This record gives sequence, structure tokens and C-alpha cells, in this order.
Amino acid sequence: MRRWIIGFGLAVAATCVPACGTEDPVPDVVVEISNVQFSPMDVTVEHGGTVEWRFDDGGLLHHVESPGLFDSGITGDGTFRHTFESVGVYEYSCSVHPYMIGVITVL
Repeated sequence: MRRWIIGFGLAVAATCVPACGTEDPVPDVVVEISNVQFSPMDVTVEHGGTVEWRFDDGGLLHHVESPGLFDSGITGDGTFRHTFESVGVYEYSCSVHPYMIGVITVL
């Protein structure tokens, strides 16, 4: 009986592992990249909050960066996330399209 209980407990734990914590947490703020612009351009997030950029510009390449803080690499699809650990105001841009700029305020 004891082996059955231990086996059952292990089976329950094993089924929970893929469903428990393997997905990325929901971002606090989402910035869409489309029509060669960030939307919204200015966002506010709490200390420890995560911003997600979603590349949805028909495959057009973009490069979201704030030098010394984060760098998405050059991509035309998918998402990029950054978690902000320090309070402040952070400017970012697309190095491919330098007129694309945004500001993140961390409270």
C-alpha cells in the first residue's frame, strides 16, 4: 500500500511539472511593433515588471535596444521581453529605423 501511495504521488507530481511554471509569466506591458512604430510609444511599469515587444510588421526587420540595458537582436517576428529591476526612465529605439523611439518609466 505504501508503494502505491508513493507511486501515485510521484505520478501526480510528474503530470504537474509540464503544466506548472513552464510557461512564461504574462507580461505587465505589451508594446506592439507594426506600421514601423511602437504602440504605445510611452509605457509605465512597476519595479520588477516585464515589458514584451511583439514583432508584427509583416516580417520587416527591427532591432529594439537600449544600449547597456537590453537588446532584442535583429528580428522580424516573435517576441522579446525584458524585466526592469531598477526604477528610472529608459529610452529605447530601433537601430534599423532610428526614428522609432519609445520610453519606459519604471516606478
